[in-house]
Amino acid sequence: MRVRNYEFRRCSACRTLFLGQGIDEAETSHLYAGPSYFANPDFDSAESGGYHGYLDYMEDREPIEEKFERVLERIERWQAPGSLLDVGAGPGFMVSAAARRGWTPQGIEINPWAVEFASSKLGLDVRLGTLESLEAQPAAIDAVTMMDLIEHVSRPDALVARAAEITKPGGVLAILTPDAGSPVSRLLGRRWPEVKRVPEHLILFSVSGLSALLSRHGYEVLEWHSIGKRSSLATLAADVSPIAPSLGNRLRTRLTGSRIGEHQFELDPRTKFCLYARQIGARSEPESGLANSLQSR
Repeated sequence: MRVRNYEFRRCSACRTLFLGQGIDEAETSHLYAGPSYFANPDFDSAESGGYHGYLDYMEDREPIEEKFERVLERIERWQAPGSLLDVGAGPGFMVSAAARRGWTPQGIEINPWAVEFASSKLGLDVRLGTLESLEAQPAAIDAVTMMDLIEHVSRPDALVARAAEITKPGGVLAILTPDAGSPVSRLLGRRWPEVKRVPEHLILFSVSGLSALLSRHGYEVLEWHSIGKRSSLATLAADVSPIAPSLGNRLRTRLTGSRIGEHQFELDPRTKFCLYARQIGARSEPESGLANSLQSR
């Protein structure tokens, strides 16, 4: 499918979506700079390069941390609280949630503004950089989390390989990402908001595609589940805008600032999933399909 000047292709084996042309993160680094990534007033304006970042991530801190708490509860089924690294930590909401649950968490993030906010405003250990640049001892971390991150990187194979190096045997990796294989996302096609975020989103995995990738790096997949979050009607209207711009804009105009617009409810459209895997330390044979081709990307 074509979205603006970009072409997504779908793997025939695992149904993962990926860009047909190569894009290096250096080409898209400007998208993640400054506070505007987390509060983008042009979020629903395709003409101005919208659908990047978030309408107001900071305003949604409470429901986002609630969602991360649910992820941590699942991790703790297999790993007692210990050291935790959140990759792509943003302003530190996962690190904050993990600290409350007794973990010793650290975050790594490429947005200088977000690092400063997490460090100075929240008092969290969030550092500037990438997982590849992080100085960490091999097999040193009990749990690694990647919340809405892997879809942004051009070399997910290298990212997972690095996570495997620093995770203890028996440690857990949790990845939350859009689900390219879900019935809803496939039905929406090019109207799916996650593909409209190209070139911010480069690879959109299916459950089977991500599972195959992890298994090649010594991870045993434990479970996965779809995931949503508590949201307001005003936020829902913004989320609808990429699918139906006219309807979304009308709803936003009427709901923004109104009492009904602030009404909160739990929403799970089954277009995102969180997958959990345990590091068992032995590589399996590469799978066929896109997961295999990513080895050389």
